[in-house]
Formats: sequence, C-alpha cells, structure tokens
Amino acid sequence: MPANRLIEMDAFVRVARARSFLAAAGELGVSPALMTRRVQQLEADLGVRVLNRTTRDVSLTEAGLRYFDFCVRILGEVEAEERALKALRDSPSGRLNVVAPMSFGTMEMGKAVTSFMRAYPDVEVTLTVGDNTRNSFDPRGFGADVLIRFTRPSDSSLLMRQLGRMAWHACASPAYLARAGEPRTPRDLIDHSCLVTTRPFASGGWRFTGRDGAQTVKVSGIVAPSNAIAMRYMTLDGAGVALLPAFCVAQDIAEGRLKRVLADYAAPVQTIRAFYPPAAKERRVVRLFLKHLAERFRAQDWGS
Repeated sequence: MPANRLIEMDAFVRVARARSFLAAAGELGVSPALMTRRVQQLEADLGVRVLNRTTRDVSLTEAGLRYFDFCVRILGEVEAEERALKALRDSPSGRLNVVAPMSFGTMEMGKAVTSFMRAYPDVEVTLTVGDNTRNSFDPRGFGADVLIRFTRPSDSSLLMRQLGRMAWHACASPAYLARAGEPRTPRDLIDHSCLVTTRPFASGGWRFTGRDGAQTVKVSGIVAPSNAIAMRYMTLDGAGVALLPAFCVAQDIAEGRLKRVLADYAAPVQTIRAFYPPAAKERRVVRLFLKHLAERFRAQDWGS
C-alpha cells in the first residue's frame, strides 16, 4: 500500500462529505489543488473513479459509495487506536516503593497512596512504614524509590523535595486538665506531668515562641515512646500534656477529645520532605507521586 494512502483516503472522505474540493481544503487549511491531487492519486492507485465532478457539484460514483464506507471504517479505527495509545502513554504504570516514618506512614501515607492509586490505577505502590530508614535505598533493605522524612538522612547524594509543613501542638485530655489545671504559659509546664519523648525534642526540652520571645522549658513526667500514635493514646487516656504533630491530633482537637493548650505559643514547625536518588528524577511516576503528595499535604493546613 502506498505510504500516503491514509492521507488520500482522508482527503476523499472530506471531499465526499463536503461535496466540494474547496470546502474540504478549507477544513485542513490546504489548497484546493492539493486536495484535487490527493484524490486523483487515489483514483490512479485504485484504477477506478470514486468521484463525479461537475462545475457545480461533486458526487460519489458507484465504486465511490462502496469505498467511502470502507474509508470511514478504517479511518475511524485508526483514530480510535491512536486515542487508546495516547491514553496509555498519558497513564503512568509500573512499581513504586515508598518508605515513611511509622506514625506518619500509618496515619497519613496510607490514605495518600490510596488516593494516588485511584488517580493512576496502573501504578503499583508498595508502602513500608518504619523508623529505621538507614538502608532505605539499599536493594537488600527496603529498596525505596521515595523516602518521606521530617529530618535529613545522612546520604547527601539524595535529591530532596519539600512537600509541606508540620506544626506541633501541646495538648491534653479534658479529664487531665480538669484534674491538674490548664497551663497558661510554657513555664507552667514545669508543674505538669508531661509525656517526654526523645524525638524530636531531645532531653525533655520543649521550645516555644510567643509574646515573651523564644524559650525552652525543661519538662518532666511520664517517659513516653517516640511513636506519636502510642503517645496520642496515652494523652487521650489522661496521662498528661504531650507535644504532638498536627497530623496526629488535629481531628482529636477539632472533636473535643483533646484540648490544645498554650495556643498563643508556637512550637517548632517541621518540614515534610521527600528524598529520592538522582536516577528516580527521570521517572515520570515518581514526579507525579511527589506532585500528588505536595498538593495533598499542603491542603491539610498542618503548618499552623
């Protein structure tokens, strides 16, 4: 089949439908002479006339009637297949391995991964949650494509993208506050039972910024686990005052299970970051995943 056969078939169909070489040429933005040459070449290749031409009209011959139906079907199938291939090209596929911290991974990354897979159903995402991320990118370990962290990993060769910000809130249960009273200034925490963790505020020092400037308060009380989810449950049970990330307690505060204390004093705000090896930058699925996370996390309003 001649290389230009589909072009000639398209020209023939357009002329037959418009009943005019001039009108068909206008649809494509080409000259009437070029449309005429294309139909003439088609007729020469087929060895039959497909169009009757007069000075006033263009009509189909008997052979043209049969060939017109064939051309419409073939051109339609070509167009449909091109649309399908374009959709395949535009829809990313493949595997994506993601590693996230235990608490944030459990409470938020599962939902984020689910919404991403709903948008891109041909992508298979594996989510690993855990705080031991030293060998995240080692194929013998997690073999991650993307690592979600609030602090920088030791591997300086990794690329980084900021995804959002995470505030920390001092909070306690209404039952605890009814029993122990509510702190009005950071210094009041000295007289409260506080859930002290080793991360991210080491040695029991909680930092606040308010009308009196920046200050660090040495708190004491129950030693709590570094896992924010476990500490949240302890706080809900009235164990004391805790400093917890917004993602962990925002709904509890909104629904009254916990009360935010020292609301006029801001605790440090952390940055949610994604780290990935340079080779992953070239993968479209990684770029789409990071974009999805950034849009989702920034919409959560965790930074205040």
